[in-house]
Amino acid sequence: MSNWPDWFQEALRQRFYQLELANEQQASCSTEDNNLFTQMDHFKMNQNEDIQHLLSEWEEAIGYQLSQHKQSIYMEGVKDGIRLILPVIQPTAIR
Repeated sequence: MSNWPDWFQEALRQRFYQLELANEQQASCSTEDNNLFTQMDHFKMNQNEDIQHLLSEWEEAIGYQLSQHKQSIYMEGVKDGIRLILPVIQPTAIR
């Protein structure tokens, strides 16, 4: 990467650190999430069929929201990549 300007290398480092921190924070939540899902499963098993169905629908809705959130994070990464590489590919492009 020695051919890249210092500011570009620093921008990449900072973005990497941001993503690494977000990943660490998410990983620490995953243990808590697993415990919560286990408790929810135990709770659901002790309910009647109608409530089990409602809880399953609720879980599905939450799962959908989480997937939408993860998709938006992914798309922000794609946009970051495009913003970084486009000026290199087309240095005369209007920004």
